[in-house]
Amino acid sequence: MYGLIGGISIFAMVAAVVQNNVTHDLISDIIKNLAFGCVASTLVALLIEIGNIKEKNEKSDSIYDSVYCDLKCQILWYVETWASLCAVAYKDNDYYNERHTWTEWYTLTKNNFAKCDEPRQKQLMYFFTAQLMIGVEGIEKALRQIDRQRYILSINEIYDDELEKILKDYRFEFDAAKMTLTTDPTKNDFWGAFDAITQDLSRYICNWVDIRYYNYTDNPT
Repeated sequence: MYGLIGGISIFAMVAAVVQNNVTHDLISDIIKNLAFGCVASTLVALLIEIGNIKEKNEKSDSIYDSVYCDLKCQILWYVETWASLCAVAYKDNDYYNERHTWTEWYTLTKNNFAKCDEPRQKQLMYFFTAQLMIGVEGIEKALRQIDRQRYILSINEIYDDELEKILKDYRFEFDAAKMTLTTDPTKNDFWGAFDAITQDLSRYICNWVDIRYYNYTDNPT
């Protein structure tokens, strides 16, 4: 719209200048001055509009960061938990100086668990369950907080269908994780559930561009 108005004004201004050079009449002067004024007004309006858009975008970014920051931090805490579990549970292997992605830490934790005897596996099941529950409950709390802020997110156009689907995926996975942790699972049920959760969660993290790098970062213990 601003481009159309500006284009018409510039065309009128050029036509008036040409006409004025030929005839030197008063009407051409008036048209030329009006065209100059219209162009100036259009530029001012355009600058104001750009400023308003920038301010709106900055406000939206601020709201987005404040609302989603906790969830992103809680997800990071959860994926890094596997590195901590591995290092603490299998101290003899000296994992403290190693770096792996979170899914690699998960695999190391599971493989080392299989090498332990039955009494040690029971101890580790209690330890893993308690530590993972902390992360799961933190994510559930962050998701509930986002639900309470949904109206604010919607009116600021930062809660769309794509983001809603991403959040639903996280709810589903961590509901499944909590159900597994609270039903006193056997070791086979535990690892079967978390194999699926780890695979799905890795995909969901990749789908959320803000935290995609979580999958590729080499996490120390």
